[in-house]
Amino acid sequence: MSLIYQNIGLDLDGVLTEHSKFQLEKGIPYFCHKYNLTRDKVIKDIRGMDIEEIFGCTHQERFLFWAKYIWEYCTITKPRNGAKEVTQKWLAEGRNIFIITGRKEREEFFLVSKMLMLLTKYWLNHQNIGYSEIVFCSNSSSEIEKKAICQKLNIEIMAEDRINVLNFLQETCDIVCFENMYNMGLNDKIPNFKTFYEMDEYIREIEKKKNILQKTKKLL
Repeated sequence: MSLIYQNIGLDLDGVLTEHSKFQLEKGIPYFCHKYNLTRDKVIKDIRGMDIEEIFGCTHQERFLFWAKYIWEYCTITKPRNGAKEVTQKWLAEGRNIFIITGRKEREEFFLVSKMLMLLTKYWLNHQNIGYSEIVFCSNSSSEIEKKAICQKLNIEIMAEDRINVLNFLQETCDIVCFENMYNMGLNDKIPNFKTFYEMDEYIREIEKKKNILQKTKKLL
């Protein structure tokens, strides 16, 4: 069976990692202690995408939270279920895996950006995540940059967690969404997965159908 999806694009935060799960697991005890509140009182929007939205904290409080937990998140947090096994299998099949992540800070935060890049590569290698290349883009304009990157690398399917980015990419390549609290039910037309095993099954089903279609056309 020929590979329909030769070039696969993967976001990192919210795809390879369960971003919202980490924020809730660490944020609830952190802000409960900080504000002296119970769990039901400390959460302002459980479906918020960022610490500020989830806990209603200030930008400065968000900075202090990540100052405490960024090292843990970027070095030892567990990858999403199946990420290691499936990405390694894809590489073995001859596919190219491009990790396209918005972990690039503005120029004035050069040292922070450099640190994030180094920690990202360390985590990927430490967790044995299979990939061919990693591309960093800015978080503030990631949808525009990711579209250009997908076009340049000839990405055929892209896995993302942010609906606005997925909508922006839908005319460039096939798109799939990985489930987080902040994107549940926002677009039922986009294939949605909890694990990499589900994405792998989806890819194989699509490739099977397209290969059958190609063989049928040759017989006509």
